[in-house]
Amino acid sequence: MASSDMSAMKLEDGTAAVPPDQGVVSSDAAPPSTDQQARPAILKLLPDNKGDASNMLAFLVMVMAIGLHANSPDAAFLKYLLSFGLFSFAGGITNWLAVKMLFDRIPGLYGSGVIPRQFVAIRETVKNTIMKTFFDSEYLEDYINERAKGLLEGLDLGSRIKKGMDDPSFDARLVTKMTEMSEKPEGMLIQTMSQMFGGVPMLVPVVKPMIMGFADEFASSLADNFDVSEFVTVEKIREEIDRLMTEKLLLLTPEMVKSLMEDVIREHLGWLIVWGNVFGGLLGVLSQAAGYGA
Repeated sequence: MASSDMSAMKLEDGTAAVPPDQGVVSSDAAPPSTDQQARPAILKLLPDNKGDASNMLAFLVMVMAIGLHANSPDAAFLKYLLSFGLFSFAGGITNWLAVKMLFDRIPGLYGSGVIPRQFVAIRETVKNTIMKTFFDSEYLEDYINERAKGLLEGLDLGSRIKKGMDDPSFDARLVTKMTEMSEKPEGMLIQTMSQMFGGVPMLVPVVKPMIMGFADEFASSLADNFDVSEFVTVEKIREEIDRLMTEKLLLLTPEMVKSLMEDVIREHLGWLIVWGNVFGGLLGVLSQAAGYGA
């Protein structure tokens, strides 16, 4: 009775009330992904990997053709279907094995596990390729010379020089340097002027603003005439980059190299298996048409 009264309840706007435990979808339930929604129900049974899915389809066609051909051995269509299934599965599984042998060692199969076995040569090849492609001497020299001026301008050297001069300790250092210069023959002018101002310390407040006024001009001149090659050669930079990459690559284990190569190419190698199924099946049909499967 209570349940019938509940279902008959009406809201003020005339719509039927929904019991709390009916018709409510939990917000915590994750909606199916777009890929899962787009795939037909039958395809959801297949693996996500295109190569494995293609081999499974070829295997199913082969098994189905074997069963049908056993019941109707004289049916011409079933002969073609059987040839297609056998050759398609053979082509796909052969290519799958070839891809497998690239990344994994298979006992009894000589030459398998090419990438793990040759990881040292792969590391060296990667390093040499990067050095030749991205860090050749001519390109690196042009790049450094082009970027050096912009980097110096970005440092805002004029403001940094002025900031350093505003430090109270700068005045003390300037007094010390001017006092040392005044004791030398080339510093006679400083000694004469310091006597007029009551000593070197009293001369600093007069000289300091003049020095600070040259900060921006000095920074601009430094940026315009800065040449990296005067401090470090391009070959030295390349040697440091080479040493850095060598030390980093030594940390790469066979499994890391294998994982790196898998991330780059293994997904795309699935198409080799797919086309192995396709061309294998076509060869099977052609062989049957030519009478080799009779």
